[in-house]
Amino acid sequence: MQSNIKWSSSHKIIFYFCFLFFGLNIFPFPLTFLPFFNFIYNLLDEWFWNPIIQFFGRTIFDIKEITSRPNGSGDTTWNWVQQFAILIISFLGSIIWFIVAKTRNNHAKLSYWFLVLLRYYLGYTMLIYGVVKVFPTQFGNLTTYRLYERLGEMSPMGLLWTFMAYSEGYQFFGGMCEIIAGSLLFFRRTTTLGALISIGVLANIFALNVFYDVPVKIYSFWLMLIGIYLASDDFKRIWNFFVMNKPTQAKDISAFSEKKWYKISTISLKVLILAGTFGAMFYDEWQNSKYIDAPKTAIYGPYKVDTFERNNINSESDTLRWQEVFIDRRGTYDMVSVSNESGLRKRLNFRNDKKNKILFLTDYTADPTDTTKYAFTYIQPDSSSLFLKGKFKKDSVKVSMKKMNRKDFLLNSRGFHWINEFPFNK
Repeated sequence: MQSNIKWSSSHKIIFYFCFLFFGLNIFPFPLTFLPFFNFIYNLLDEWFWNPIIQFFGRTIFDIKEITSRPNGSGDTTWNWVQQFAILIISFLGSIIWFIVAKTRNNHAKLSYWFLVLLRYYLGYTMLIYGVVKVFPTQFGNLTTYRLYERLGEMSPMGLLWTFMAYSEGYQFFGGMCEIIAGSLLFFRRTTTLGALISIGVLANIFALNVFYDVPVKIYSFWLMLIGIYLASDDFKRIWNFFVMNKPTQAKDISAFSEKKWYKISTISLKVLILAGTFGAMFYDEWQNSKYIDAPKTAIYGPYKVDTFERNNINSESDTLRWQEVFIDRRGTYDMVSVSNESGLRKRLNFRNDKKNKILFLTDYTADPTDTTKYAFTYIQPDSSSLFLKGKFKKDSVKVSMKKMNRKDFLLNSRGFHWINEFPFNK
């Protein structure tokens, strides 16, 4: 760490801006590990961010009130206005900071610890997303609902989730790339390599999010920017070595102390943190994956509806009539999907009370405050028949259905071939 070098004005302003921009985005990390983190997070949103975002929404974008908060989508209006506010705060803050600290030669110590914070944040995030792909639990598995669904009826995000769910091998490969990149970021000597791998991985993830309309565009983009910032300190060396074919010197990665006890203790602590964090995530996802592979009861499967009564009326022309019902296990949770030719597409999570023969259905929604539940009693006289009775929204519903013959779909049966005499593209 070189603390005697005088930084240029542009160097200072760039550092101030990045410090504020990334700092505001990742805060309150690392307080996220504290037991009362949710309280801090909610307090921060309500008393700090929400007034600022509502102000910018009204004055700049002429939005009277932004009501939709961050949920399963990270690209809400709230999120976009927040990023605009962060850019304005970072720009103005960096100018003020530059004026106040104009006489300082540099901020070497602050920069050192800021890089440590960014390394650990990005490394931890990469580990999280890597582990849920390795098992895999992020994309779930290929459900019967997806197998029977027409391709043209899928959303772009649904198509992405489907092709990722199809190949556990590809998920494992992507997950290991993220785990390797994240692990390298925990050590100073391998930070540049970890940052470069992270940039490549995150650039691909960002492209998928953009072109398949996955609402994590903002988050994946500034994660990629963190990787670029971590690698930027070595930009000249990387350019000379890889592009200009010139020799380069080793980077000074010295810390506050180079004593042997300090090196051993810091490396041991990092390994302990990395092993503990990875071990905890590994155990959690391993437990989740056990449920994915657990045997399914006879109630699961694709069904064709024979009769559907809504409020005691059986009408073939009812646009809300259920025609197909799929009871699936998707990843770590169970789901019921209903559809018809009139465009009805409804997905619900469910819990099966086997003792009382009741299906408790919950709307499939990312809104954590939506706890709407529907209770359906069921009778299963044999493994191919199912009768449901309950109340859905304001309607009384009775459903009689038969299990469809499980097709031998080509997507499941084709498999992998090292040798292909001709392209098999259907």
